[in-house]
Amino acid sequence: MRPIFVKKITKKERELLLHLMEKGHEYLQKRAKAIFLSGVRQYEVKEISKILGFHPNHLRKWIHRYNQAGIKAIISSPARGMRKKFNDVVRDNIISLVHVSPRKLGLKFSRWTLYRLKQYVESKGWVDKISYESIRLMLKEKNIDLKRMRYETETST
Repeated sequence: MRPIFVKKITKKERELLLHLMEKGHEYLQKRAKAIFLSGVRQYEVKEISKILGFHPNHLRKWIHRYNQAGIKAIISSPARGMRKKFNDVVRDNIISLVHVSPRKLGLKFSRWTLYRLKQYVESKGWVDKISYESIRLMLKEKNIDLKRMRYETETST
């Protein structure tokens, strides 16, 4: 397969790419670096993909877009990926909740499970609906294992 490169980059485009690489959102920085490495440094797709962690096919797509529409193809295209369903406040509340013994909250069980967390969070109105998987992923993100969870014991005074 013949190597693919970015078309000739103008001085103005080069300045915009450098600005994006410094001050743009993370996804814009990555796209701008890929275009810069291909157009200015003449790196091949295979090399750029190793440096930036892009899949080569994904990188080729961005090079083609840039060659067709210029810098506006990079800027106007939205960030991809799944959006967070729950805001940071809800996430923080769930993580804090896991560290509190259910008994201290007046519940009739001594350990949290995904099912119990789901029921509690929904009953308190923090969210309308949440899946076990969403809770599991939140806990995994913070390296929390419910099976190994230890709660502070209440001391009588």
